[in-house]
Amino acid sequence: MMIVRHSYISVNAKQRGGVSLKAARGLAIGTALGHVKYIQHRPGKDLEKGGRDVFTDAEDSVDAKELRDIIREYEGRGVVVHKLTLSPEVSPNDPKEFTREVMEQLGSEKGLDLQWWAVTHDNTDNRHVHVVVLPKDKEGRFVRFDKNDYNRLKEFGDRYLERTQYSDCRMAELVRQEKHRQRSDERRQLLEKERQERIRNGEELPWLHKKIVREQLEPYQQWNKDQPRDPKDSFEYLGQRFSKDDGYERLAGLRRHLHDNNDKSLRLPKEDYKRLARWIEQKDRARFSGEIDRQLSSAKASQTARDEARNSPAANRYVSPLQQEMMRNPIMGLFLTEAAIAAELVRWIPLTDQRDRLKENRDDLEDAKRDVEAKQRTRGNPDQKAADEEIIEKIDDAIDDNKNTRKDARKEREIEERKRDRDLDFME
Repeated sequence: MMIVRHSYISVNAKQRGGVSLKAARGLAIGTALGHVKYIQHRPGKDLEKGGRDVFTDAEDSVDAKELRDIIREYEGRGVVVHKLTLSPEVSPNDPKEFTREVMEQLGSEKGLDLQWWAVTHDNTDNRHVHVVVLPKDKEGRFVRFDKNDYNRLKEFGDRYLERTQYSDCRMAELVRQEKHRQRSDERRQLLEKERQERIRNGEELPWLHKKIVREQLEPYQQWNKDQPRDPKDSFEYLGQRFSKDDGYERLAGLRRHLHDNNDKSLRLPKEDYKRLARWIEQKDRARFSGEIDRQLSSAKASQTARDEARNSPAANRYVSPLQQEMMRNPIMGLFLTEAAIAAELVRWIPLTDQRDRLKENRDDLEDAKRDVEAKQRTRGNPDQKAADEEIIEKIDDAIDDNKNTRKDARKEREIEERKRDRDLDFME
C-alpha cells in the first residue's frame, strides 16, 4: 500500500491581492527553487556532503543546476512545477528503479513523455521519494494530475513491490491488519464502556433491543401510513424480478450483492436502489411490529398452562393405603388435613429465583447475532465478512446448546413436580 501526495506551484496562485504578473511569477519561481533546495539539502542522517543525489529517468546522479535553470526560465502564468511524494508502505530496495518504473508506467497510461527529477529521503521510518515534474512533457504537451493518476501510481507501486519484495509486503499487510484489529477492539471496548455507563445511569436498558424501542416510540402501523406511495412496485435485475412483496432476506441479499459488487455496469439505477432501501426498511420495521405484546402474551400463556397443569384434577396423585387408614380417624384426619393445607400453602411460596436465566441468555445471544448480521451487511471487506460469519456460526452453536439445556431443565422440573405431587395427598 503506497501513499501518494501531489501539489503544484503556479503563478496564478501567487497572483492574488493585487500582485502583478511579474511579481507573482517571481514568487512562484522562488518557491519552486526553494522546494528543489529543500528536497536535496534538508537536514537528516541521510544528508551527504554536497546534498542528496538527484536522479532522472535516464541517469542515477545529475546536477540539479539543469532543473533550476529550467525553472528560472519559466515565462508562463500557469504551473511552474508539480510536486509528487511517493511513500510506499514497504521501503523499496532500489528506490531509483522503483521510481523509474512507476513514473514510466504513469506516463504511458497518460500518453505523455514526462520530464522529472527525483530525490530519495531516508530521514523517516519509511523511505520515500520526492519527484519534481515539469508542467510540459518532452513533446511540449501539458501535464495535469487527477485522482485517477494517484490511484494508478498506487497500483503501479504496489505491483512493483509485490513482484520484487513479496515477503516484506505480506508482513506489512499482516502488521496493518493487526493494527486495524487493535483499533477496532479499542473502539469496541470504548463503546461497551459507554454503554455500561448509560446502564448504570439508568439511561439504557441492557435487555431491550433498539428496534423494539423504535417500535414503541413510533409504531409501525402509524409510520407506514405516513410513508409516500410509490406507483412502481417492482423492478428487474439480472433477469430476476424483485418487488415490495418479497421477503426481508431476499431484498437484503440483493443489497449485499450490490454493495460487494464493484462492476459499475451491474449497478442498479439510482431510483431503483432508493426503492429497494425503502422496501427493506419497511420489511425490517414490520418484523418488530407488536413484538412486546407478542412476547407478553406468549409468557402469560405459558404461565397459565403451567398453572393449569399443576392444579388439574387429571394430574392423578397417588394415595397410599396407610394414609387412607389414618384419614379415617377424625382427629388424625383433621390434623393431617390441616398439615396438608399448610404444606400446600408453603409450597406455593416461591423460595428460589424465579427468573429464567437460560431464556435471558438465549435472548442475549439472539440480540448479539442480529447485531453481528447487521454489521456484516455493512462491511465491504471479504475478510471481515468471513470473520463475522464465523462469529455467527459460534453464536448459533451456543443457541443450540442453550435450547438443549433448557429442554433438559424442563424435563427435570416436570419430574420433580410429579414426584412432589405424589408425596402428599390430602384428598380422599
